[in-house]
Amino acid sequence: MGLRGTYFYEVDASGKEVGSASELNDTRPIPGENIQTTIDKNLQMYCEKLMSNKKGVILVGQPESGGILAAVSSPDYSPDFFTGLITESDWQAIKNNPDKPLMNRYLQGKYIPGSIVKMITQVTLLNSEKFNKDNKQYCPGFYQFGDRIFGCWYTEGHGDLNITEAISVSCDVFFYKTIKQIKLNSLHDSFKQFGFGLKTKIDIPNEVKGLVPDKDYMLNRYGKYGWSQGVLLNLAIGQGELLVTPIQVLNYVNLLATKGNSPSCHFVFVDNLPDNVKPVLKNEIWDNIHEGLRAAIISKNGTGKKANLNLEDFKLYGKTGTAENSHGDDHAWFVGWVDYNNMKHSIVILLENAGSGGAVAAPIARKVFSYLFNKNELVSN
Repeated sequence: MGLRGTYFYEVDASGKEVGSASELNDTRPIPGENIQTTIDKNLQMYCEKLMSNKKGVILVGQPESGGILAAVSSPDYSPDFFTGLITESDWQAIKNNPDKPLMNRYLQGKYIPGSIVKMITQVTLLNSEKFNKDNKQYCPGFYQFGDRIFGCWYTEGHGDLNITEAISVSCDVFFYKTIKQIKLNSLHDSFKQFGFGLKTKIDIPNEVKGLVPDKDYMLNRYGKYGWSQGVLLNLAIGQGELLVTPIQVLNYVNLLATKGNSPSCHFVFVDNLPDNVKPVLKNEIWDNIHEGLRAAIISKNGTGKKANLNLEDFKLYGKTGTAENSHGDDHAWFVGWVDYNNMKHSIVILLENAGSGGAVAAPIARKVFSYLFNKNELVSN
Protein backbone atom coordinates (compact mmCIF):
# COMPACT_ATOMS: atom_id res chain seq x y z
CA MET A 1 0.00 0.00 0.00
CA GLY A 2 1.03 3.58 -0.53
CA LEU A 3 0.82 6.60 1.76
CA ARG A 4 -1.79 9.34 1.74
CA GLY A 5 -0.80 12.88 0.92
CA THR A 6 -1.96 16.07 2.67
CA TYR A 7 -3.26 19.28 1.07
CA PHE A 8 -3.95 22.39 3.17
CA TYR A 9 -6.78 24.84 2.37
CA GLU A 10 -7.99 28.03 3.99
CA VAL A 11 -11.66 28.31 4.90
CA ASP A 12 -13.71 31.23 6.19
CA ALA A 13 -15.80 31.34 9.36
CA SER A 14 -18.66 29.54 7.62
CA GLY A 15 -16.42 26.71 6.49
CA LYS A 16 -16.33 27.79 2.86
CA GLU A 17 -13.06 27.10 1.06
CA VAL A 18 -11.33 30.33 0.03
CA GLY A 19 -7.98 29.09 -1.29
CA SER A 20 -4.86 27.11 -0.55
CA ALA A 21 -2.88 27.65 2.63
CA SER A 22 0.33 28.89 1.06
CA GLU A 23 2.24 29.07 4.35
CA LEU A 24 1.83 25.29 4.88
CA ASN A 25 3.62 22.68 2.82
CA ASP A 26 1.55 20.03 1.10
CA THR A 27 2.80 16.45 1.08
CA ARG A 28 2.24 14.45 -2.06
CA PRO A 29 0.79 10.96 -1.82
CA ILE A 30 3.07 8.00 -2.45
CA PRO A 31 1.40 5.44 -4.75
CA GLY A 32 1.35 1.79 -3.77
CA GLU A 33 3.29 -0.77 -5.72
CA ASN A 34 1.67 -2.55 -8.62
CA ILE A 35 0.58 -6.10 -7.92
CA GLN A 36 0.28 -9.05 -10.26
CA THR A 37 -2.18 -11.74 -9.32
CA THR A 38 -2.06 -15.43 -10.15
CA ILE A 39 -5.71 -15.42 -11.26
CA ASP A 40 -6.50 -16.55 -14.80
CA LYS A 41 -9.31 -14.12 -15.63
CA ASN A 42 -11.00 -16.25 -18.29
CA LEU A 43 -10.85 -19.40 -16.16
CA GLN A 44 -12.21 -17.42 -13.20
CA MET A 45 -15.18 -16.19 -15.25
CA TYR A 46 -15.85 -19.69 -16.56
CA CYS A 47 -15.82 -21.19 -13.07
CA GLU A 48 -18.19 -18.46 -11.87
CA LYS A 49 -20.53 -19.40 -14.70
CA LEU A 50 -20.39 -23.07 -13.66
CA MET A 51 -21.41 -22.10 -10.13
CA SER A 52 -24.34 -19.95 -11.19
CA ASN A 53 -27.40 -20.83 -9.05
CA LYS A 54 -25.28 -23.20 -6.95
CA LYS A 55 -23.88 -22.93 -3.45
CA GLY A 56 -20.27 -23.89 -2.92
CA VAL A 57 -16.69 -23.43 -4.03
CA ILE A 58 -14.37 -24.00 -6.97
CA LEU A 59 -10.62 -23.59 -6.47
CA VAL A 60 -8.03 -24.23 -9.17
CA GLY A 61 -4.33 -24.03 -8.39
CA GLN A 62 -0.80 -24.91 -9.41
CA PRO A 63 0.76 -27.24 -6.82
CA GLU A 64 4.35 -26.54 -7.83
CA SER A 65 4.01 -22.76 -7.35
CA GLY A 66 1.10 -22.47 -4.90
CA GLY A 67 -0.56 -19.94 -7.21
CA ILE A 68 -4.37 -19.89 -7.37
CA LEU A 69 -5.78 -19.62 -10.89
CA ALA A 70 -9.47 -19.45 -9.97
CA ALA A 71 -11.36 -19.02 -6.71
CA VAL A 72 -15.16 -18.97 -6.63
CA SER A 73 -17.39 -18.65 -3.59
CA SER A 74 -21.04 -18.92 -4.59
CA PRO A 75 -23.41 -17.20 -4.17
CA ASP A 76 -21.59 -13.89 -4.10
CA TYR A 77 -22.55 -10.24 -4.57
CA SER A 78 -21.59 -7.33 -6.80
CA PRO A 79 -18.98 -4.99 -5.27
CA ASP A 80 -21.09 -2.14 -6.70
CA PHE A 81 -23.53 -2.91 -3.89
CA PHE A 82 -21.16 -1.20 -1.45
CA THR A 83 -20.24 1.86 -3.51
CA GLY A 84 -21.81 5.05 -2.22
CA LEU A 85 -24.68 5.01 0.22
CA ILE A 86 -26.56 1.81 1.02
CA THR A 87 -30.08 1.78 2.41
CA GLU A 88 -30.85 -0.04 5.64
CA SER A 89 -33.35 -2.30 3.85
CA ASP A 90 -30.78 -3.29 1.19
CA TRP A 91 -28.17 -4.03 3.87
CA GLN A 92 -30.57 -6.14 5.92
CA ALA A 93 -31.63 -8.05 2.80
CA ILE A 94 -28.10 -9.13 1.93
CA LYS A 95 -27.01 -9.55 5.55
CA ASN A 96 -29.94 -11.85 6.38
CA ASN A 97 -29.91 -13.79 3.11
CA PRO A 98 -30.00 -17.48 4.17
CA ASP A 99 -27.56 -18.36 1.36
CA LYS A 100 -24.92 -16.15 3.06
CA PRO A 101 -23.47 -14.33 0.03
CA LEU A 102 -21.27 -12.20 2.32
CA MET A 103 -19.33 -15.25 3.52
CA ASN A 104 -16.18 -16.14 1.62
CA ARG A 105 -16.79 -19.87 1.60
CA TYR A 106 -13.30 -20.98 0.61
CA LEU A 107 -11.71 -19.07 3.53
CA GLN A 108 -14.49 -18.89 6.13
CA GLY A 109 -16.69 -21.88 5.40
CA LYS A 110 -16.11 -24.76 7.83
CA TYR A 111 -17.20 -28.07 6.33
CA ILE A 112 -17.18 -31.75 7.17
CA PRO A 113 -14.84 -33.18 4.52
CA GLY A 114 -16.05 -36.75 4.22
CA SER A 115 -14.00 -39.18 2.17
CA ILE A 116 -11.65 -36.62 0.61
CA VAL A 117 -9.46 -36.91 3.73
CA LYS A 118 -9.24 -40.71 3.76
CA MET A 119 -5.69 -40.24 2.50
CA ILE A 120 -4.87 -38.77 5.92
CA THR A 121 -6.09 -42.00 7.48
CA GLN A 122 -4.11 -43.88 4.85
CA VAL A 123 -0.94 -42.02 5.88
CA THR A 124 -1.60 -42.75 9.56
CA LEU A 125 -2.07 -46.45 8.87
CA LEU A 126 0.97 -46.74 6.60
CA ASN A 127 3.11 -45.08 9.26
CA SER A 128 2.06 -47.68 11.80
CA GLU A 129 4.16 -50.80 12.32
CA LYS A 130 0.94 -52.67 13.13
CA PHE A 131 -0.46 -52.19 9.62
CA ASN A 132 0.34 -54.25 6.54
CA LYS A 133 -0.62 -52.51 3.29
CA ASP A 134 -1.08 -55.81 1.48
CA ASN A 135 -3.60 -57.23 3.94
CA LYS A 136 -7.19 -57.24 2.77
CA GLN A 137 -10.33 -56.47 4.72
CA TYR A 138 -13.78 -57.78 3.88
CA CYS A 139 -16.57 -55.23 3.41
CA PRO A 140 -20.13 -56.66 3.64
CA GLY A 141 -21.63 -53.17 3.47
CA PHE A 142 -21.60 -52.48 7.21
CA TYR A 143 -19.47 -52.84 10.32
CA GLN A 144 -20.67 -53.56 13.84
CA PHE A 145 -18.74 -51.85 16.62
CA GLY A 146 -20.12 -52.57 20.07
CA ASP A 147 -23.85 -52.04 19.89
CA ARG A 148 -23.62 -49.68 16.89
CA ILE A 149 -23.79 -50.40 13.17
CA PHE A 150 -21.50 -48.28 10.97
CA GLY A 151 -22.64 -48.47 7.38
CA CYS A 152 -20.58 -48.29 4.21
CA TRP A 153 -21.84 -45.91 1.54
CA TYR A 154 -22.09 -48.96 -0.74
CA THR A 155 -24.61 -51.02 1.16
CA GLU A 156 -24.11 -54.12 -0.99
CA GLY A 157 -20.51 -54.32 0.19
CA HIS A 158 -17.18 -54.05 -1.64
CA GLY A 159 -15.88 -57.53 -0.74
CA ASP A 160 -12.17 -58.05 -0.08
CA LEU A 161 -9.97 -54.97 -0.50
CA ASN A 162 -6.47 -53.78 0.25
CA ILE A 163 -5.81 -50.12 1.10
CA THR A 164 -5.23 -49.00 -2.49
CA GLU A 165 -8.50 -50.55 -3.59
CA ALA A 166 -10.26 -49.08 -0.56
CA ILE A 167 -9.20 -45.58 -1.62
CA SER A 168 -10.23 -46.14 -5.25
CA VAL A 169 -13.79 -47.21 -4.37
CA SER A 170 -13.90 -45.14 -1.15
CA CYS A 171 -14.80 -48.08 1.07
CA ASP A 172 -15.76 -47.01 4.58
CA VAL A 173 -15.65 -50.44 6.21
CA PHE A 174 -11.95 -50.92 5.36
CA PHE A 175 -11.09 -47.84 7.41
CA TYR A 176 -13.51 -48.71 10.23
CA LYS A 177 -11.73 -52.02 10.69
CA THR A 178 -8.15 -50.81 10.38
CA ILE A 179 -8.26 -47.53 12.31
CA LYS A 180 -9.00 -49.38 15.58
CA GLN A 181 -5.29 -50.10 16.00
CA ILE A 182 -4.46 -46.35 15.85
CA LYS A 183 -4.62 -43.78 18.67
CA LEU A 184 -6.83 -40.71 18.22
CA ASN A 185 -3.88 -38.37 18.74
CA SER A 186 -1.90 -40.14 15.99
CA LEU A 187 -4.68 -39.43 13.51
CA HIS A 188 -4.89 -35.85 14.81
CA ASP A 189 -1.14 -35.39 14.24
CA SER A 190 -1.43 -36.61 10.65
CA PHE A 191 -4.14 -34.04 9.95
CA LYS A 192 -1.97 -31.28 11.41
CA GLN A 193 0.99 -32.50 9.34
CA PHE A 194 -1.04 -31.60 6.21
CA GLY A 195 -2.16 -28.22 7.55
CA PHE A 196 -5.64 -29.01 8.84
CA GLY A 197 -6.59 -27.15 11.99
CA LEU A 198 -4.12 -24.42 10.98
CA LYS A 199 -4.40 -21.28 8.88
CA THR A 200 -2.78 -21.55 5.46
CA LYS A 201 -1.60 -17.90 5.71
CA ILE A 202 -3.30 -17.09 2.41
CA ASP A 203 -2.73 -13.47 1.36
CA ILE A 204 -6.29 -12.21 1.85
CA PRO A 205 -7.86 -11.63 5.28
CA ASN A 206 -10.39 -13.36 7.54
CA GLU A 207 -9.25 -16.96 7.09
CA VAL A 208 -10.49 -19.42 9.74
CA LYS A 209 -8.64 -22.56 10.79
CA GLY A 210 -11.32 -25.24 11.14
CA LEU A 211 -11.11 -28.00 13.75
CA VAL A 212 -9.14 -31.22 14.20
CA PRO A 213 -10.18 -32.89 17.48
CA ASP A 214 -7.69 -34.67 19.71
CA LYS A 215 -8.17 -36.55 22.96
CA ASP A 216 -8.07 -33.40 25.10
CA TYR A 217 -10.72 -31.75 22.94
CA MET A 218 -13.04 -34.74 23.27
CA LEU A 219 -12.54 -34.90 27.04
CA ASN A 220 -13.19 -31.19 27.48
CA ARG A 221 -16.29 -31.24 25.31
CA TYR A 222 -17.91 -34.55 26.26
CA GLY A 223 -16.24 -35.62 29.51
CA LYS A 224 -14.47 -38.89 30.24
CA TYR A 225 -17.55 -41.05 29.65
CA GLY A 226 -19.27 -38.98 26.97
CA TRP A 227 -17.38 -40.40 23.99
CA SER A 228 -15.87 -43.68 22.86
CA GLN A 229 -13.62 -45.18 20.21
CA GLY A 230 -16.53 -44.83 17.79
CA VAL A 231 -15.35 -41.22 17.41
CA LEU A 232 -12.19 -42.56 15.80
CA LEU A 233 -14.21 -44.55 13.25
CA ASN A 234 -16.09 -41.42 12.20
CA LEU A 235 -12.94 -39.31 11.92
CA ALA A 236 -11.26 -42.01 9.82
CA ILE A 237 -13.76 -41.36 7.04
CA GLY A 238 -13.85 -37.58 7.46
CA GLN A 239 -17.00 -37.34 9.57
CA GLY A 240 -17.66 -36.38 13.18
CA GLU A 241 -16.23 -33.23 14.78
CA LEU A 242 -13.71 -32.63 12.00
CA LEU A 243 -14.12 -29.29 10.14
CA VAL A 244 -12.01 -28.03 7.22
CA THR A 245 -11.96 -25.03 4.92
CA PRO A 246 -11.72 -25.42 1.12
CA ILE A 247 -8.44 -23.45 1.04
CA GLN A 248 -6.96 -25.96 3.50
CA VAL A 249 -8.17 -28.72 1.19
CA LEU A 250 -6.47 -27.10 -1.82
CA ASN A 251 -3.23 -26.85 0.13
CA TYR A 252 -3.60 -30.52 1.13
CA VAL A 253 -4.11 -31.56 -2.49
CA ASN A 254 -1.07 -29.51 -3.52
CA LEU A 255 1.01 -31.29 -0.89
CA LEU A 256 -0.17 -34.69 -2.11
CA ALA A 257 0.61 -33.78 -5.70
CA THR A 258 4.15 -32.59 -4.90
CA LYS A 259 4.95 -35.20 -2.24
CA GLY A 260 5.04 -32.56 0.46
CA ASN A 261 6.87 -29.79 -1.39
CA SER A 262 4.19 -27.29 -2.40
CA PRO A 263 4.65 -23.60 -1.53
CA SER A 264 1.87 -21.80 0.35
CA CYS A 265 -1.31 -20.98 -1.58
CA HIS A 266 -1.39 -17.36 -2.73
CA PHE A 267 -3.12 -14.87 -5.02
CA VAL A 268 -0.31 -12.35 -5.52
CA PHE A 269 3.15 -12.88 -6.98
CA VAL A 270 5.71 -11.99 -4.29
CA ASP A 271 9.37 -12.78 -3.73
CA ASN A 272 8.87 -14.47 -0.36
CA LEU A 273 5.93 -16.64 0.60
CA PRO A 274 5.13 -17.71 4.17
CA ASP A 275 6.43 -21.15 5.04
CA ASN A 276 4.04 -23.99 4.30
CA VAL A 277 3.70 -27.19 6.30
CA LYS A 278 5.94 -29.92 4.95
CA PRO A 279 4.81 -33.49 5.60
CA VAL A 280 7.74 -35.90 5.43
CA LEU A 281 6.78 -39.42 4.37
CA LYS A 282 8.61 -42.41 2.97
CA ASN A 283 8.55 -42.58 -0.83
CA GLU A 284 6.58 -45.82 -0.75
CA ILE A 285 3.81 -44.07 1.23
CA TRP A 286 3.60 -41.23 -1.31
CA ASP A 287 3.54 -43.82 -4.10
CA ASN A 288 0.75 -45.76 -2.41
CA ILE A 289 -1.33 -42.58 -2.08
CA HIS A 290 -0.82 -41.70 -5.73
CA GLU A 291 -1.66 -45.26 -6.80
CA GLY A 292 -4.98 -45.17 -4.95
CA LEU A 293 -5.96 -41.75 -6.28
CA ARG A 294 -5.09 -42.75 -9.83
CA ALA A 295 -7.17 -45.92 -9.44
CA ALA A 296 -10.12 -43.83 -8.26
CA ILE A 297 -10.11 -42.24 -11.73
CA ILE A 298 -9.28 -45.11 -14.08
CA SER A 299 -10.53 -48.29 -12.41
CA LYS A 300 -13.90 -49.75 -13.37
CA ASN A 301 -15.50 -48.93 -10.01
CA GLY A 302 -13.46 -45.83 -9.26
CA THR A 303 -15.59 -43.13 -7.67
CA GLY A 304 -13.91 -40.27 -9.54
CA LYS A 305 -14.06 -41.57 -13.11
CA LYS A 306 -16.60 -38.92 -14.20
CA ALA A 307 -13.89 -36.27 -13.79
CA ASN A 308 -11.59 -37.86 -16.36
CA LEU A 309 -10.90 -36.58 -19.87
CA ASN A 310 -10.01 -38.98 -22.65
CA LEU A 311 -6.86 -37.12 -23.67
CA GLU A 312 -3.50 -38.62 -24.39
CA ASP A 313 -1.04 -37.98 -21.55
CA PHE A 314 -3.86 -36.58 -19.35
CA LYS A 315 -3.08 -38.18 -15.99
CA LEU A 316 -5.65 -37.34 -13.34
CA TYR A 317 -5.51 -38.26 -9.65
CA GLY A 318 -8.65 -37.66 -7.62
CA LYS A 319 -10.96 -38.41 -4.73
CA THR A 320 -14.67 -37.88 -4.27
CA GLY A 321 -16.49 -37.23 -1.05
CA THR A 322 -20.09 -37.18 0.10
CA ALA A 323 -20.18 -35.51 3.49
CA GLU A 324 -23.12 -35.88 5.83
CA ASN A 325 -24.59 -32.53 6.80
CA SER A 326 -26.73 -32.07 9.90
CA HIS A 327 -28.36 -28.97 8.35
CA GLY A 328 -29.68 -30.55 5.17
CA ASP A 329 -28.69 -32.71 2.23
CA ASP A 330 -25.14 -34.05 1.88
CA HIS A 331 -22.32 -31.89 0.54
CA ALA A 332 -20.54 -33.14 -2.59
CA TRP A 333 -16.75 -32.93 -3.01
CA PHE A 334 -14.20 -33.66 -5.69
CA VAL A 335 -10.51 -33.00 -5.13
CA GLY A 336 -7.45 -33.92 -7.13
CA TRP A 337 -4.76 -32.85 -9.53
CA VAL A 338 -3.78 -33.53 -13.11
CA ASP A 339 -0.40 -33.99 -14.79
CA TYR A 340 -0.72 -32.70 -18.34
CA ASN A 341 1.70 -30.93 -20.68
CA ASN A 342 4.47 -31.26 -18.07
CA MET A 343 2.52 -29.17 -15.55
CA LYS A 344 0.35 -29.97 -12.53
CA HIS A 345 -3.01 -28.33 -11.84
CA SER A 346 -5.02 -28.95 -8.67
CA ILE A 347 -8.74 -28.61 -8.11
CA VAL A 348 -11.24 -28.50 -5.26
CA ILE A 349 -14.98 -28.67 -5.96
CA LEU A 350 -17.51 -28.32 -3.15
CA LEU A 351 -21.25 -28.27 -3.82
CA GLU A 352 -23.41 -27.65 -0.78
CA ASN A 353 -26.48 -29.85 -0.32
CA ALA A 354 -25.91 -31.44 -3.73
CA GLY A 355 -25.59 -35.16 -2.95
CA SER A 356 -22.94 -37.54 -4.26
CA GLY A 357 -19.46 -36.23 -5.01
CA GLY A 358 -18.91 -38.79 -7.75
CA ALA A 359 -22.22 -37.97 -9.42
CA VAL A 360 -22.30 -34.16 -9.27
CA ALA A 361 -18.88 -32.73 -8.27
CA ALA A 362 -16.65 -34.91 -10.48
CA PRO A 363 -18.41 -33.87 -13.74
CA ILE A 364 -17.86 -30.20 -12.89
CA ALA A 365 -14.16 -30.92 -12.38
CA ARG A 366 -14.15 -32.48 -15.84
CA LYS A 367 -15.64 -29.32 -17.33
CA VAL A 368 -13.04 -27.16 -15.61
CA PHE A 369 -10.18 -29.31 -16.93
CA SER A 370 -11.73 -29.34 -20.37
CA TYR A 371 -11.87 -25.54 -20.42
CA LEU A 372 -8.44 -25.16 -18.86
CA PHE A 373 -6.78 -27.23 -21.55
CA ASN A 374 -8.70 -25.62 -24.40
CA LYS A 375 -10.79 -28.67 -25.19
CA ASN A 376 -14.06 -26.77 -25.25
CA GLU A 377 -15.76 -29.25 -27.52
CA LEU A 378 -15.74 -31.68 -24.59
CA VAL A 379 -17.40 -29.39 -22.07
CA SER A 380 -20.97 -30.31 -22.91
CA ASN A 381 -20.31 -34.05 -23.17
